[in-house]
Amino acid sequence: MIPQSGKASDAIQSFFYHLLRFLPTEWASAIGSFGYRLNGRLARKESVASLRRNLRQLRPDATEAEIEGWIDEFYDGVGRVAAEFPVLPRFLQEGRIRVTGMEELKAIAGQKPIVALCVHTGNWEVFSPVFQQAGIKLNSIIQFPASGMEERVVDATRRAFEVNPILPDVAGTRQAVRILKAKGLVSMFPDEARNGHTMAPLFGRLPHEKGNLAIAARLARMSGASFVLGHCRRVGACRFDLHFSPIFELPARERPDVLADVAFLNDHIEPIIRREIPRWYFLDDSLAPL
Repeated sequence: MIPQSGKASDAIQSFFYHLLRFLPTEWASAIGSFGYRLNGRLARKESVASLRRNLRQLRPDATEAEIEGWIDEFYDGVGRVAAEFPVLPRFLQEGRIRVTGMEELKAIAGQKPIVALCVHTGNWEVFSPVFQQAGIKLNSIIQFPASGMEERVVDATRRAFEVNPILPDVAGTRQAVRILKAKGLVSMFPDEARNGHTMAPLFGRLPHEKGNLAIAARLARMSGASFVLGHCRRVGACRFDLHFSPIFELPARERPDVLADVAFLNDHIEPIIRREIPRWYFLDDSLAPL
């Protein structure tokens, strides 16, 4: 079994990261798929149990065979994303990303503040090269992984595409507001889990002020920013459809109502994630009420 954390885990990840850089893109992606599917079944019993529980809740009409197939699809996706970091710079030149809906965003970039809500489906790391190619500066609110090796890989990859990382703390919030008031674009992941507990989408739970949906709403209210929603769909093994929604805004309200804003934003992200549920990164986190 593969160690899940610690120096041994970092050493193994470092070895494979440097190895995968020299392999064809499809091979690298496939190795990630095989390793994570195998490790998921052998070493992550609690994760597998959580996946079964969540899939039964989200897809109540599914058969057991369908659920087991989706579990393999989940580990396939997570493994491919992890193994695709070393080969991500090749994606555009190899024609692996098809982008739709970018025209409106490009037309208004720099003309008004935009909060880009980018969800964890497909391979969400493809946003970075696409924004760079479009000439749009990407300032991204990012919670880095806890693992030392994972953090270094994620940081190096995003900085290679000129992403400006913003930490999710008070100072980072102030920085994000300054960027937005200067008519810049700030991206963030509205779907998230904290300490093994899914914060968003709500999946029928009550709106709350504890997660990124509330932060996104507050940023927009403080800066007058509009929103664009981006999501990625994996097509086959290692090709991607990246779609951007039309620009939209929070509804006008007579008085501040963060919970209503959270519910409004959730209504935009949840249908997409439900459609892509086997490829959603947080599928094995708890969906219990907050």
